[in-house]
Amino acid sequence: MLLITELCCLLQSYIAYADPVDTSAVSMLSVPNAMKQLESDGYYDFRMIKIERKHNEIAVKARNRVGEAVELEMDLYTGIILHEKMHSTEIQ
Repeated sequence: MLLITELCCLLQSYIAYADPVDTSAVSMLSVPNAMKQLESDGYYDFRMIKIERKHNEIAVKARNRVGEAVELEMDLYTGIILHEKMHSTEIQ
């Protein structure tokens, strides 16, 4: 009987401390928040902002701090810039 009681206590403690799966805690970055973050990083003159949910990215055409045309891929949830591609031609 003591073994069963110890096993029950062990299972209850495992369940109590298990990591919860809460998808509401992770939210997507809104377009205005993404723009504010990019502006604080020195980007401006946004020409295109496209949310790509399939790839969890936000694609943005803009200009960097020195005025060069760039295309950015930003993580939809963290706001981290994943890729920055320079354009040799003007942004259309």
